[in-house]
Amino acid sequence: MKQKILLVAGCSHAAGAEIDGSTDSEYNRKNSFGNILAYKLERTPINIAIHGTANSGIARSVLNWFHKEYDPNTMDVFTLVAWTKSSRLEVSSKNHSFGYHLEGGSPNADWFDVTCNEYHRINFGWFGGDAEERKIIPTYHRFMADNATMLETWAANYVLQLQYFFESKQIQYLMCDTMHMFNLEDKFVKQYSDLIDSAKYYCFNKGDGGTFFWKYRNLGYINPKAKYWHHDEVPHQLYAEELYDFIQEKKHV
Repeated sequence: MKQKILLVAGCSHAAGAEIDGSTDSEYNRKNSFGNILAYKLERTPINIAIHGTANSGIARSVLNWFHKEYDPNTMDVFTLVAWTKSSRLEVSSKNHSFGYHLEGGSPNADWFDVTCNEYHRINFGWFGGDAEERKIIPTYHRFMADNATMLETWAANYVLQLQYFFESKQIQYLMCDTMHMFNLEDKFVKQYSDLIDSAKYYCFNKGDGGTFFWKYRNLGYINPKAKYWHHDEVPHQLYAEELYDFIQEKKHV
């Protein structure tokens, strides 16, 4: 009998960051919406979410997990891809030993894509972990602020990259957004987003109100243990139930 797995990919929200006040812990992963969904689906969770990663890193981590770990003869894999905000970038590092490794921030991941350590993460509000990052990040912050539509089209391309990969391998999957991904009314974004299979993308047409973080923040949920923007146990439980109901409705399982 094949092992039934739910592969969970994403950023800190999918990792359950700060549920217990800490950045990463076994408790956080266990109580994250992806792991809770796995238990509801009676699947073993493999949570590979990486704190601070961009959508490019999320997509690459999924591809690399399937390349290195997947055995279709012994595994029945359903994949949950929880996309992060489109305004994040990964930039390859000229010095691969620059000292700021993402793996150190995600010690409780069930599997870690080591290629993420070869990139700088460029997020608004983050100004660098070493001299190389502090030198380059302001330029990329300006680029990100001036090119929101471009970043959203890139995000849509990452979605399509995995969508077509899953279809080619006949792998069941579900996607969702934890933060802002794209404006579906933008004509340039629509050139790509119109190709996305919304039947396998939770709250695809709901905008920011359908994202994990903003939906529950707007409903008044606040995590007093969190230093950054992360929810506690209750929103994770509620979101897992929503994803489960969507899967049953669309008959993905």
